[in-house]
Amino acid sequence: MSTPRLAWYSHEICFWHDPGSGSGYVPVGPGVEPLRQFAVDPDLRRAEGLVKASGVMDRFTCLTPAPASDEDLLLVHVPEHIERVEAASAAGAGDAGVYAHVNYHSAQAARLAVGACVQAVQDVLDGRFDRAYCLVRPPGHHAEPDRAMALCLYNNLAVAARAAQRRGARRVLVLDWDVHHGNGIQRTFYEDPDVLYVSVHQEGLFPAASGLVRETGAGAGTGSTLNVPLPAGSGHGAYLAVMDRIVAPAARAFGPDLILVAAGVDASGHDPMGRMLCTSRTFHAMTSAMCRLADELTGGRVVFAHEGGYSAWYQPTLVLGTASAIAGLPAPQDPFLHALEHLPGQRLQRHQERVVKHLEEHHPLLAGAAPAPGDGGPR
Repeated sequence: MSTPRLAWYSHEICFWHDPGSGSGYVPVGPGVEPLRQFAVDPDLRRAEGLVKASGVMDRFTCLTPAPASDEDLLLVHVPEHIERVEAASAAGAGDAGVYAHVNYHSAQAARLAVGACVQAVQDVLDGRFDRAYCLVRPPGHHAEPDRAMALCLYNNLAVAARAAQRRGARRVLVLDWDVHHGNGIQRTFYEDPDVLYVSVHQEGLFPAASGLVRETGAGAGTGSTLNVPLPAGSGHGAYLAVMDRIVAPAARAFGPDLILVAAGVDASGHDPMGRMLCTSRTFHAMTSAMCRLADELTGGRVVFAHEGGYSAWYQPTLVLGTASAIAGLPAPQDPFLHALEHLPGQRLQRHQERVVKHLEEHHPLLAGAAPAPGDGGPR
């Protein structure tokens, strides 16, 4: 295809959201000394600044999104959930759900995060742009229809997928490579045959007992959920094997009109919130693969949205790797790569291959049949 038209969505108020001091994702309380939340909320301004300093931002048209309306949010969330987020934020602080702490600006930031994703989808579907990237926070993929969860207030991409359906997209593929399982996206679309949710995440990390391979959808949506729980320590080889042998065949079998990517970068080898080994080259390669699939299947229509990423020093390089791939540029220089690329886990291991092989043989979308009862494969 011709040179793709690229859009970048971000908003200053998204940077003002702050879940407050704590340690990791745990707020101050008994036994928890206050600690600046570098591990939870690194400054996305640094990531955006690196993309600008590198010159990659020059390839994008930068847009300032409008906040999502109640009508948008109600595509996924119940009114009571929206009221809880608004009330906690208006109070200046509080927990809007489960590990979902807010400050005064959080409700507005959350609406802008959703609004960016909805606007990106609309602009791509309308033909204004081919590819889009939303650098937003708070993240979204844990937020369920009736509760905020794990730093996520509203489910940014779930709302965007519903907005795409409202705008005429018949089938939507949502790929989520955040290191944690996107329970909120899965719950929203578990019975929807027209949204394929594929999650590549660390096995058993968060939420507990969520994202198992046997969770493949229900009712009319049977086969439209595809979980890839990779063992801790998986790196470049395992992730690219999943892209080549699981994601690409599933996408072709499903036939989407639009691709959405929950592009978290917390599966990196420097991230404190996971135990994976991905590098900037991994995210560049996966992003490039999804752009090629979009060119093949959707007329180029693909939207990426930032999710998790908690390494204050490495996150900017990972966002730059993602942005460079969207722009069709080579992987950027990575000063942190030397500490990761030589590790044995960067190559596909036998226990990781077992997960991929099991899905190839047993997932309804890939194998054409439901898994046999009592199957002894990974769970």
